[in-house]
Amino acid sequence: MDRGDGSIKYILSGEGAGVVFTIDDTTGDIHAIQRLDREERAQYTLRAQALDRRTGRPMEPESEFIIKIQDINDNEPKFLDGPYVATVPEMSPVGTSVIQVTATDADDPTYGNSARVMYSILQGQPYFSVDSKTGVIRTALMNMDREAKEYYEVIIQAKDMGGQLGGLAGTTTVNITLSDVNDNPPRFPQREGAMSWLSAVSLSKSL
Repeated sequence: MDRGDGSIKYILSGEGAGVVFTIDDTTGDIHAIQRLDREERAQYTLRAQALDRRTGRPMEPESEFIIKIQDINDNEPKFLDGPYVATVPEMSPVGTSVIQVTATDADDPTYGNSARVMYSILQGQPYFSVDSKTGVIRTALMNMDREAKEYYEVIIQAKDMGGQLGGLAGTTTVNITLSDVNDNPPRFPQREGAMSWLSAVSLSKSL
């Protein structure tokens, strides 16, 4: 209701009235006066009413409405734990599961791809790989020998927007140790003196 003669005064009440939102008492236009963050609060329930400016009496019933805050991609994925520590047996077959890393995104998962996280490996190839959707890290190289290299530092990236250009990213470190398996047979050192003595004993017995 707007007569255009300034006889109506609009008032606003409810969640955030006067603090987050304000109303132009002449036009009824509502404006935000603070930065809105959907992750802090997703919606506000407000009430507006038109009053007779001279008498203060309501010109119409109070109207209730909800303001919903639309999400934008303003939060990078964050890993739940980290740095991660894992162990895998040496000589494991390619594709052996080592550990799963998980990142979450505070953006609205129901709006666009802002919270759709994809994983990639930044450091640790060609020894390990990561499933882009699940975050499961697996062995990617055959015959990984603990005696040749025991420790690996793997860096995993989680990127929102489905991994697309412009997405926000977070990283974590996974320290992987190869555990020992029984892959080296025992070897006895040869002693020339003992071998010569055994040969001499055998020769004397034959005489």
